[in-house]
Amino acid sequence: AQAIPSYCMSSFLIPTTLGEEIERMMNSFYWNTKKNGGRGINWLRWDKMTVSKDNGGLNFRDLEGFNLAMLGKQGWKLITNSSSLLTRVLKAKYFPRSGFLDANIGHNPSYTWRSIQSTIPLLTLGYRWKIGDGSNINVWTDPWIRSRTNMRPSTAPNGNYVDLRVSHLFDSALNTWNYTLLNTVFNTQDVADICKIPLHARAPQDSVVWKASP
Repeated sequence: AQAIPSYCMSSFLIPTTLGEEIERMMNSFYWNTKKNGGRGINWLRWDKMTVSKDNGGLNFRDLEGFNLAMLGKQGWKLITNSSSLLTRVLKAKYFPRSGFLDANIGHNPSYTWRSIQSTIPLLTLGYRWKIGDGSNINVWTDPWIRSRTNMRPSTAPNGNYVDLRVSHLFDSALNTWNYTLLNTVFNTQDVADICKIPLHARAPQDSVVWKASP
């Protein structure tokens, strides 16, 4: 019951009612121990059963969460693999002038696109930028300060630096941060946290990474 819908859930967002019905079937099968098929006793709540065994649960899948995780992997491919056929087709149709994380649902979307696009809030919680040349990272709106919970500066944007990119904060001659500019734009805590971030001697392109785990 958990394995059969896996392939479908990797491409489509199943209706909530269908997920709940499958979960009820699994719950009923697990607890229904009466020979005559009568209703058994649910000794443990479903939300407890979906907890991992290491944490005291029974490791049943929360199908809604599993569905979003499977679709999120498709969304992650759209972010990190720009050369794939799937990315090129969906980008041309739905987000030609932006990245996937900024994409709207669009006009008359397919169910596949609607399903993958629904994972943007989930992916937004788990990604951050890995600094390379800094040209693609907006200082104020993108998550890039590793030691912060929200990974963004606490300083309010200054009118003269609204479109500031991380690359503007580099001293390219010394391959260090531009400390004079940092102290001009940011508060003391922001400056300290930014200066902890190492810079590459040969800066590659900026890349998006998953911050929760390797």
